[in-house]
Amino acid sequence: VWARLVARHARRPSGDPRAYGDPAGFRPLREAVAAYVGFSRGVRCHADQVIIVAGAKQGLEITASLLLNPGDVVWMENPGYLRARAVLAVWQASIVDVPVDGEGLNVTAGEALAPDARLVYLTPSHQYPLGVTMSLARRLAVLAWASRGAWVVEDDYDSEFCYNARPLASLQGLDTAGRVIYLGTFSKVLFPGLRLGYVIVPPDLVDLFTAARAMAGVHASLLEQAALADFIIDGHFARHIRRMR
Repeated sequence: VWARLVARHARRPSGDPRAYGDPAGFRPLREAVAAYVGFSRGVRCHADQVIIVAGAKQGLEITASLLLNPGDVVWMENPGYLRARAVLAVWQASIVDVPVDGEGLNVTAGEALAPDARLVYLTPSHQYPLGVTMSLARRLAVLAWASRGAWVVEDDYDSEFCYNARPLASLQGLDTAGRVIYLGTFSKVLFPGLRLGYVIVPPDLVDLFTAARAMAGVHASLLEQAALADFIIDGHFARHIRRMR
């Protein structure tokens, strides 16, 4: 199916395949992503808020470059995702380890350790590496804390592979203060070599993130973005997820 879609767009390109394209990403793909995460994860956004990146790692790099100054304090889950820690360390964040228990990140412990942290990095749907799902009470607590001026980076790691219950709504979908940056990737559910992911940002950060994405390197292949858009729109992606589960 993937080969057929790529061949279709190679024969009949959507736009000029020789051009760089929109730095925020291929518009039909952004629309497809917005519709998918709205249905599957309760994310509240429109396509303008979706920015296509080369995987979640690049999304986090752009986020750190824009929202952190050297020395800013960041909460990290302990244990947590080492690659995310490495990215934040490159931007000279002062990392505070916050313990994870059966309900996810312990917000009370985080407030005791560093109440004025600038940002928290979370994997709430399927915590890496423990696999815990963050409880609704903890989600509301971290959003209440962030509403006082901090940012929440929600890496929705492996949310598609939840086996024992329907996943809780995303933090982004519960956020009323516009403090959540939502990261997603197709590396885990399709294949890592695709190098396509997305960042969903509050409306007032769209222009800033789009400009940063334009400066972050070569944009993703228009051919593969167009094929992925059709893969989602035509229902192949949903069928693939069900089969993988």
